[in-house]
Amino acid sequence: MTLVVTEVSEAFGCVVVGDSAVTIGTKVVYGAEKIHYSSSATLGFALWGNACLAGRRVDDLVSDFVASLGSGATPRSAGRDLAALLAQEGRRDGRDWLALRGGVHVCGYENSVPVLFHVHTGHEPPAPQGPFQLYEDYPDASAGCHLRNGYYKMFSGLFDGMQHYAAQLRVLGYKWPYEAVEDRVSYFTIMVDTVARTLEAAGRVPAVGGMVSSFAFNRSGIQVDKRVPKGTTNFCAHGAANASFREPPSNYS
Repeated sequence: MTLVVTEVSEAFGCVVVGDSAVTIGTKVVYGAEKIHYSSSATLGFALWGNACLAGRRVDDLVSDFVASLGSGATPRSAGRDLAALLAQEGRRDGRDWLALRGGVHVCGYENSVPVLFHVHTGHEPPAPQGPFQLYEDYPDASAGCHLRNGYYKMFSGLFDGMQHYAAQLRVLGYKWPYEAVEDRVSYFTIMVDTVARTLEAAGRVPAVGGMVSSFAFNRSGIQVDKRVPKGTTNFCAHGAANASFREPPSNYS
């Protein structure tokens, strides 16, 4: 399972945070590389969902794709190309698209405007799932917006609570988070880690967790880099049909 969050705004640029857990049936392993940054194109990516396509780790596919980007790539062009690549691999895999459900946040600047796009297989089931395609969710994210995927329901409640908590701190004379990009990274990292620790305390398999990886960038490039190394476990070699970066599916019937 997963919790990845991407926030985009004119004030802070792009903040990308993700855990490193992979669920294989009832087993959890760690070391997935769910967030990626292209220094050539100044673009960020965060992935969630099915963890294997055609027997290969999706994070490896995305990593190779990001490494191939040139300086002329934009969120729109990269998003379309990534959607085409993942759709191709999904067809090669051969499983039903519901089993291959997943997506990738794509953030950066389009014509100097901060944007947040989303490549995915379809909206929340029971909506039909199909090949990956690019959805231009926030073509102007200047005022600030974010996407969250994975354990998003728990994160949503925590996010609202953290907003209230921050407001209470201001009443007491403390300002948190400060108006600095480092604090935005810390803010979302704390929330991702809190969801993981809450699940663990509640007796659930700590399926969101492992080390939390994060970075932030703006038009000038990387501003904060707290990415952690990718694990070497090939979780697609065994149990690829069940390996995922997402919350267990609900009963869609």
